[in-house]
Amino acid sequence: MLTEHFVAAISAHSKPNTGVTKDAGIFFHEYQPLAAQRHVYKKSATAPNGLAVSSSHMFAAQVEKAVVHVYSREKGNQEAVVPFPERIHSIALASKDAVLLLGTESGRILAWEICSGRLVSTSTSHLQPVTTLAVDPSSNFFLSGSSDSMIHVWALPSILSFSPDTSRSPFQTLNTHRGPITALVCGHSATGANIAVSASKDSSAIVWDYHNGQALRTYLLPELPTAVALDPADRALFVAYEDGSLQTIDFYDHVQKSTATDMLRDTSSSHQPVQPSTKTRFNADSQKLGGVLSLALSWDGTAILSGHTSGKIASWDVAKGNYLSTLANLPGPVPNLQFLDPTGYPNTPEPKFKIHAVIKPKQDMGLTTGDTGLVPYSYSLNMQFVGRLDVPQISATDEAGIDMSEFEAALTHPSFPASMLEESLAELESWNTQSKNIVGPAADFVSLDQSVNGSMNGAGATHDGKESEIQELKKQLASLQRIQKVTFGQLSELREENAFFVQKERKRSTLKQQKAKRDLGLANGNADDDVEMSSGSELAGSSASESESDDVATDDDDEGQEEDEDDEGSHASGSSSD
Repeated sequence: MLTEHFVAAISAHSKPNTGVTKDAGIFFHEYQPLAAQRHVYKKSATAPNGLAVSSSHMFAAQVEKAVVHVYSREKGNQEAVVPFPERIHSIALASKDAVLLLGTESGRILAWEICSGRLVSTSTSHLQPVTTLAVDPSSNFFLSGSSDSMIHVWALPSILSFSPDTSRSPFQTLNTHRGPITALVCGHSATGANIAVSASKDSSAIVWDYHNGQALRTYLLPELPTAVALDPADRALFVAYEDGSLQTIDFYDHVQKSTATDMLRDTSSSHQPVQPSTKTRFNADSQKLGGVLSLALSWDGTAILSGHTSGKIASWDVAKGNYLSTLANLPGPVPNLQFLDPTGYPNTPEPKFKIHAVIKPKQDMGLTTGDTGLVPYSYSLNMQFVGRLDVPQISATDEAGIDMSEFEAALTHPSFPASMLEESLAELESWNTQSKNIVGPAADFVSLDQSVNGSMNGAGATHDGKESEIQELKKQLASLQRIQKVTFGQLSELREENAFFVQKERKRSTLKQQKAKRDLGLANGNADDDVEMSSGSELAGSSASESESDDVATDDDDEGQEEDEDDEGSHASGSSSD
């Protein structure tokens, strides 16, 4: 059964709630098939954009503290409290949940390999705290947004490289916004055409081609945006506002539908800001939800969840833009809301590895290797390989191919080879001979010894079972041979038919040529010769078909009639002269 869960984290306990466990800070809910709370993690006050969830652990950056709480999903409790030299304002997982990215108060980015404990720091590229992080699906790039209104694009392999010559600075800077960055999200494509969307307190949202550092489209928003989410197919953008309303911004609007050009990537219109229609905005004032702090979209894009300052988690219908229900009422504001990957799919690929325990961060071991750029001797990974590893092609010259057995090749062939059928029959015959040779010792058929009769009956039963199996196999082979025989017979008939039509066409062309020559001879006064030639050809071609002889005979009759008419004419002229 398909099951979908989401995780919500509060920033502080702001109201008494007797229905919630004391000190509860992270709430694990089931969304479908039955909406209900399943588990609670204690002792956490999570900062905005400070929650990251993997298949085995949860990471929560604490508000106004320089620590990150680590929770084990398998054990359901807190596993570790990890201190850092400065406050953490945002976190995100990358590289198949093996690397945790942390945005610090000073504007640096920390990359923590949770399976080895290696901690890598970038330079101070932001002037103010890093408020949001977004990782693209390939984990090759990630984006960081800050209160200084700047967005930096980083290459994660460069940051994790052991080489001292590798740059740990951003390779793109997006600086169009004029206010603090409040939300940042990457698209779902792993190609170079992927997009990212940022929202700022300057009441704008910008769609970026972050690989090239180009702003594709700018939207002027009616209120201050607090959170954004992208449609699973990157077709639309969902924006949340401080007044508790939501808005759908469709990238493929009526202008896009009227042209074949991709308006989102049209450089001629990228500098023109767009103001979304007010009809796409919806809210639920009667529910007293409060301002929206976080958004999460379901896996199929049909429902969206919103976390509010009142502690409520609301569910909305995306297609209709209507409020559906309140799924939970938590004891504090909900700045973090995240859907997990659904479970219950058949034939779901298993992960290649699993991290059972998190290794606390240590000094960057890349700095202890000197200028060699080699992996240090003390570097180690703590993980379990649970799936089959992909083995690369060993030879660089031989092409990788699929080796097929002789039987598999015969299955894909139009018919079984005769040699294989003969070998199969010979093998079956040998089995029959062996079964006959292992029959029990011969006994006098007149003997009335019960023991002898019992042994003979047992051997006979075994022999009959093998005989029936062999007979069944022989029947299958015989049916295959009959099919092959019929197929070969059809092929032979088609070949004979083809040869007959070819020969007939050749004869027709020969007769046509002969008639043309005969007509040409009559025109030149050589009718007698032509008659002799045609009659000679009739004698020489006595073995020809009946149709040919009929044609020639018809020609001779026509010529004979012409000669009789000539004789009658000569007689008439003679009588008149007399």
